[in-house]
Amino acid sequence: MASQFLIDGDLFVEVVDNDDGGGFPRRRVEELSRANKEGRFDDVAFPFERANGYNGVRQLYSRRGPRENIFRSSWGSSLNFEFIFDRTGRSMIPRWLGGTLGTPPTPSQLTRLDDNSVRLTTSIPEPRRIEVSTTFTLVSPHYIDLETRCVAHPGSFEGDWLGLFWASYIHEPEDKNTCFLGRRDSSGPEEWVESLAEQPAHGPVFASEADALVEGEPDPAGRLFHNIRPARYLHPFFYGRWRNMMLQMMFRSTETLRFAVAPGGGGLNNPAWDFSILVKDCQPLTEYNFSARVVFKPFVSPEDALEEYRNWVGDSPPA
Repeated sequence: MASQFLIDGDLFVEVVDNDDGGGFPRRRVEELSRANKEGRFDDVAFPFERANGYNGVRQLYSRRGPRENIFRSSWGSSLNFEFIFDRTGRSMIPRWLGGTLGTPPTPSQLTRLDDNSVRLTTSIPEPRRIEVSTTFTLVSPHYIDLETRCVAHPGSFEGDWLGLFWASYIHEPEDKNTCFLGRRDSSGPEEWVESLAEQPAHGPVFASEADALVEGEPDPAGRLFHNIRPARYLHPFFYGRWRNMMLQMMFRSTETLRFAVAPGGGGLNNPAWDFSILVKDCQPLTEYNFSARVVFKPFVSPEDALEEYRNWVGDSPPA
């Protein structure tokens, strides 16, 4: 496992690659799989054990928060580039080459760029030949900037769009909800929407009101792919509360971005606060770039989250 630490302002961050350096023994894989099915995963996972196939941010602390990691790191990591999808469904690549826990991870490389930046590059091999790299940069006092580059090679996906999915596993928040500014239906007023207020609450996905969706959406059976709910967001950001802190994720994107929340995605009391990017009309050998910023600071108010977003986009709102 390659690991790099970033420390600046209020934040302490550990970024990891997709390989734990050896994987779990087969007996341990079977034990964890059985515990997960029985709802006992948290009881048997070791505090800092990590499986192959989890990348991104493994630890995130703030000087102004509690002395515990917001991300559930006993087996995974967060801001984790988890899988790709197209019109045929999901591929667990780039998590595992064989598609299951215990098989080799997709190759990745972690490169130190300077004191405050590291780049994580994932090279998905044939037949899904796709290259995705994200640069993580700490910006004082409480920001992580993400710059992602994606290039798909001919024959790497089916249809005219490509989906990229990231997951974040939150360690036992008091409230599993994420919140965003949107409309509950096309004629409704602008208001703050709680993601888990949408029923049924299992695996809701939220798109921009400017998003024309893709063929076959919304699809309630699509779970964390195409289970688009009637509520739509107006601005590309959402936040959640954890202890005294706010974790906010915001993006320079509108039509292509989706938010998702899985109440038990990280096991038991650990929700997954996720997002995906759809590259519509994706052209092979064309470089696509996406920008995001993570805010981790004491919670003030929903209006403060909106102000953080406005200050970030400034004179360059998302197209």
